[in-house]
Amino acid sequence: MAALLDKIKSRGHWWVVIRPTRFAKKRIPEIHALYPILEKSSVHLRGWDFPHLDRHAELRIDLDWIGQESDWEHHIEVWRFYQSGQFVDLSGIRYDWRDQSSMLSGYEAGKSGTVLGVGDTLFRFTEIFELAARLSLTESGDEEMYVAIKVCGIRGRILWVDNPARTPMFAEYKASIEEFPYETVLRRADLIADPGELAIQPVRELFWRFGWQPSIELLREQQAELPRRR
Repeated sequence: MAALLDKIKSRGHWWVVIRPTRFAKKRIPEIHALYPILEKSSVHLRGWDFPHLDRHAELRIDLDWIGQESDWEHHIEVWRFYQSGQFVDLSGIRYDWRDQSSMLSGYEAGKSGTVLGVGDTLFRFTEIFELAARLSLTESGDEEMYVAIKVCGIRGRILWVDNPARTPMFAEYKASIEEFPYETVLRRADLIADPGELAIQPVRELFWRFGWQPSIELLREQQAELPRRR
């Protein structure tokens, strides 16, 4: 995993931690139960699951965690899931890997590290909170869940409207911070009530750091393009 971790960290990336606030080392007593939990919690909102579970790739089983890595087209990811209920994910910002992707070759997004896709960012935050909601309902969850997110390597990037059906931006909104950290503790009831709505505020806070102030209604409208929860 070390080689792929280094590759992901060499460009812009997402770092995500989801766990119960109350620590219990063997919350999941049997390690073979971890994969089925993650399998039924994995989020499929836009054609690629989060986290990505590759049934044809090696699943690493360690002392108290399982993990997997994937490197295909612009999808680059490493995840670990612990018996304590903690889930950790490191994944690349998709547009930074256009140089190894045939699927994104037609996107006019500039060279690696120059843009942050508005839609891609909104949808990833939505996927994260949706995953947290689903995990909270499993044996790995609890009444309170901790969610931490970092968007790394964003200094100098500009926001880019990555949905061709939407009006492009007429100003350049650029980040001067290297990374955007966000963390929160949420009750299970609030998480499962509307995880998509919980994603809106951190997305706005990130975009504010670029100098862009989108309305809640605008982000909700774009978020509604995702399929219904399943």
